[in-house]
Amino acid sequence: MLTGKTAIITGANRGIGLATVEVFAEQGASIWACARTKSDEFEDKIKEISKQNKVTISPIYFDVTEEVAVKNAIKIIGKNSKSIDILVNNAGISIERLFSMTSSEIIQKTMKVNFLSQVLLSQLISRYMMKAKTGSIVNIASVAGLENEQGGIAYGSSKAAVIFSTKTMALELASYGIRVNSVSPGFIGTDMWKNRNSEIRDKILSETPLGREGTPREVANAILFLASDMSSYMTGENIVIDGGRKGNRRG
Repeated sequence: MLTGKTAIITGANRGIGLATVEVFAEQGASIWACARTKSDEFEDKIKEISKQNKVTISPIYFDVTEEVAVKNAIKIIGKNSKSIDILVNNAGISIERLFSMTSSEIIQKTMKVNFLSQVLLSQLISRYMMKAKTGSIVNIASVAGLENEQGGIAYGSSKAAVIFSTKTMALELASYGIRVNSVSPGFIGTDMWKNRNSEIRDKILSETPLGREGTPREVANAILFLASDMSSYMTGENIVIDGGRKGNRRG
């Protein structure tokens, strides 16, 4: 499905990002696996995935909030890739704190990691895609950006910005053949979910029609759909993956 295509995946060292690396590799993509910090565990894992699927996976390390580092990394990727076909903006952090206890510094940090880094990367990568007149950008948002939740002022606001920016980018880049969509996971079996208050976890599961948390791979499969030609007539859309919870709560 992705044979001959090159993908950039941020936050690739764990959770949804690593699952996306695995799914894309299974579909034949060449991958730039981006992470903030180098580790033997990550390097060994991507070597294993690369060998199993006979594809090239190149690790590259930078902090998505450091503009100079981001620009330098993209230059390296651009020089060493025949094309850049897919960008998955997955890197992010989760902050859960009451509005009255959330400092402006925390809000700024959350916005910088979750939202502004996606805008910068999309700006840089879309220039390569514009020349080729094709490309797919998939932004990872969250159901937190669609509904109010106690303690979600920083995280929810950043993800709401991602959803809005996705639609704006889709509108502006469509004439270049570039599609931009987003995925809004609900509560997925990642570190972000596992570290939440047990009472909140139980409440969320009770509101979820499927009665369980999702897996990173289930989200990665949706990302694959949006990144591939299977969704060739989709742009500016946000796919919710939450086991039916959002629809259930609406009712």
